[in-house]
Amino acid sequence: MKISVVIPAYNAEQYIRTAIESCLSQTYAPIEIIVVDDGSTDGTAAEAESFPSPVRVVRLPQNMGLSTARNRGVQASTGDWIAFLDADDWFFPDKLEHQRRCAMENEKASLIYTGFRIIAVDGSETAGRFFSPCELLPMLRYRNRLNVSSVLMRRDIFDALGGFDPKLRAAEDWDLWLRVAARYSVEVFAAAPEPLVVYRRVPGSLGSSAMRFFHVRKSIMKSSCLFGTSGVSRVLWRRRILAFNYFDTSETLRDDGSLYYLPFMFMSFVLWPFPCIAMPNRWKVAIVMALQTCRGVLFRNTARKN
Repeated sequence: MKISVVIPAYNAEQYIRTAIESCLSQTYAPIEIIVVDDGSTDGTAAEAESFPSPVRVVRLPQNMGLSTARNRGVQASTGDWIAFLDADDWFFPDKLEHQRRCAMENEKASLIYTGFRIIAVDGSETAGRFFSPCELLPMLRYRNRLNVSSVLMRRDIFDALGGFDPKLRAAEDWDLWLRVAARYSVEVFAAAPEPLVVYRRVPGSLGSSAMRFFHVRKSIMKSSCLFGTSGVSRVLWRRRILAFNYFDTSETLRDDGSLYYLPFMFMSFVLWPFPCIAMPNRWKVAIVMALQTCRGVLFRNTARKN
């Protein structure tokens, strides 16, 4: 089993050394570590090039986005399995060993993911929510449940699907997992539940733009989320998934201090007023939002009168 690690990096000079060193310290060593410098304007490429073999650096002439950077890294690789690692994340030393064992024990396994831990911008650390392969559907239709830095994927499957969609500038990994499930079923997903990856949240991440992510998810829903559905079932799934997108965006907008969160919550109920597995607390959240808004309006009116 030959594993290549692909690390897309854009202006990641302060993080890239930790990512590379975590690959070099693996108990089951990858045959190569390919850093794709995605048009960085800092010292990312120089930092990566300071490492000897098996580290290799592929330079892109300009910033082309994560999808293209990862695809170029896979094209330059020689392994029959690809491990993805974002430049600001890192592996625990036995991450690849756990995944190798999982592949040996499950001959159907083509995409093997692990649990992960999250380090917030303020430095606090929490466990990421883990879903076993048997739990992935239907939840994967609503949102990404896999951390890309935890994924090890067979090269031939990646190539057969055409890799990451370069048109997507966010959620490109979620789109790929959905296409894997659509073509091969979730039976090819396998997992090591241990938290073997650290995902670092950094300022300015793609997920911080609620409206951009909202529109990307709508696009993915049309192209990937509705696989295996037809007729009335397809219509109902479309409405449920759209309702979740509005609901999830509403919560993000509220947390960001935007005043648009209530219309998004309202649209969520228009699309799907019934209980939904992906939104178990939606009524409660909506009531809290309404009460907070009413209190805010009353406070402003009282302040004006005084």
